[in-house]
Amino acid sequence: MKNVKTILSFFMAAAIACGCTEIETPPNKVAVSGGGTGVYKVVAHRGGYQECARPDCSISSLKYAIMLRCWASECDIVLTKDNDVLVAHPKSGYLVNGLEPFNHTVAEIRAKGTLANGEQIPTLRDFIKVLQDPEQNPHGMIIQLDVKRLIKNDKEIDVKHSIDACLRACEIIKEMKAQHLCEFLIPTGGSIFDVVRDKVIDEYRIPLAWATCTHPGNYGKAWAQLAYTKVFGDNTTYGPMDYISAGIPLVLYNVDDDAAMDLVIPYYPKLQAIFTNYPSKLIQKLRAKGYVE
Repeated sequence: MKNVKTILSFFMAAAIACGCTEIETPPNKVAVSGGGTGVYKVVAHRGGYQECARPDCSISSLKYAIMLRCWASECDIVLTKDNDVLVAHPKSGYLVNGLEPFNHTVAEIRAKGTLANGEQIPTLRDFIKVLQDPEQNPHGMIIQLDVKRLIKNDKEIDVKHSIDACLRACEIIKEMKAQHLCEFLIPTGGSIFDVVRDKVIDEYRIPLAWATCTHPGNYGKAWAQLAYTKVFGDNTTYGPMDYISAGIPLVLYNVDDDAAMDLVIPYYPKLQAIFTNYPSKLIQKLRAKGYVE
């Protein structure tokens, strides 16, 4: 495999030197969302909060990603005691506003305080309403819903909380007729993925990505969302072209610094997207290198 990657890297470098990065590959065999017009194939991690200095997973950071014309904005979801879905990144691995979401209602969690900019902690419905408004979302940006594992004292709390959050989110999305505006991100390992994959994709018709780096044949109808460090380098098992050539849509994440961006950008034409904390910086680099206008 290492020899194959060396050969692929050689031809990729030669293509770049000739000013051509087009690679003959089959079309994606997995259907994904992202049918917006005039968007960049960039995913803003939690709305690009590190770049825009707005609260992560907030309506404000969501609108920042929309303003940049990102393909998607990623956010985290958790299920509440009253069977609603909050958009929030759990602190200490399992807390939202200092409370365990599965033991408290939306009202109780919101009563503990607002986000730093004065916003209430949003629900999934709040996010979808913004996306469905053509004036607020003119280019049709979507959201990627990261189904969080809840971790307390380095141990995973009952995985059923994560599974239920995913399936309840599916119900809300279907109710709001927003399947074309949403995708799911499932963390590495099979404890969540094996339970929800077929139901989410087949019953609810919502695309789903898996963060496990494995053989392209193991994704089924899902697609791959992987740390770029998992597919670049001499110690990796599968390189980006293994997924691209197999027709598996591929998003690479943690592409934040100059070195990572410069490494990944040549693959931009064939990637589903590049996932970053610094979407504006990435778009400017893509523009400077001639990949986008």
